[in-house]
Amino acid sequence: MTSRKRAIAVVNPNTGRLPADKLAWFIGKMLEQFYDVDFRFSTYAGEEREIAEAAASEAVDLVIAVGGDGTVAHVAAGIIGKDVDMAIIPNGSTNVVARGLGIPGDPFRAARALQRDMFPQWIDVGLSGKRVILHMAGSGIDSLMFRDARPAMKRFFAWLAYVPPALKHLGIRPWRFKLTVDGEMFETDARMVLVANGAFIINPRFEVGRDIRIDDGYLDLLVFRPPNVAASLSLAAWIALGRPHRSRYVYQTKVKSVRIDSEPPAPVEFDGDYVGVTPVDITVQPRALHIMTPIPRPSNWRAPDYSDYGFAAQTQRQQPY
Repeated sequence: MTSRKRAIAVVNPNTGRLPADKLAWFIGKMLEQFYDVDFRFSTYAGEEREIAEAAASEAVDLVIAVGGDGTVAHVAAGIIGKDVDMAIIPNGSTNVVARGLGIPGDPFRAARALQRDMFPQWIDVGLSGKRVILHMAGSGIDSLMFRDARPAMKRFFAWLAYVPPALKHLGIRPWRFKLTVDGEMFETDARMVLVANGAFIINPRFEVGRDIRIDDGYLDLLVFRPPNVAASLSLAAWIALGRPHRSRYVYQTKVKSVRIDSEPPAPVEFDGDYVGVTPVDITVQPRALHIMTPIPRPSNWRAPDYSDYGFAAQTQRQQPY
């Protein structure tokens, strides 16, 4: 019989709808045939990075981030460049990093997939100082939207909680952005600038560009330049339809590095976390993180029976992703 691999799960107890201790127990039960999981809980914001750094030095096979996008980014920052695999069991409000990688957004389905149906894949990451960007960074309306969304609303309504602040800021005046792209500078008026490693914002149905890949060695710079509210609504409609490239107000190019400056200073977010204002420098580090992602399932696949764990109704209702 093959021996179990060793895993350390870094848990943020302040995110998600389920109590962290109960979620950890369920995950431990679901993975016990495959991994010997040691759960470590953070006690303050950002401690997940320190826990992950320590875990990577303990010769473990896998470090699991259990939490929202912020937790995932902190864990990734702690193990980037280390010889250890990373997995995600999402437990946040939108979980865009996990969903961008094809990982189920529900923690139980993600743990189920980790039993057998994952393989390690090298992915690119964005770096800004000590911060790691896995899915997307942005400056402008998106940052105001993430900043102003209420935590309680996010907990209960997920991505819909971002709609009211998005509408609130729809008519805001553009910023004058100065963008230095791979050493060349240009200026433009824009309402939003994104540096994307993933293809969508908030929800997979809202794609922001074409041919955005997480493993091509580049980041995608997207500049959104609608001149007025009517043009902004038109652009939003194209994004909702998954065809932003059809809008004449979108500029897209692949970059290795970008500096974003603006007048006046514009708000900035990394993976949905508000982090301050411009200026900000971002570079890509190709193939910097080894992360577990799903593989296709055969058509005759059926979910395993978890009735012995006491939560069969919660897990078996959900269809294979």
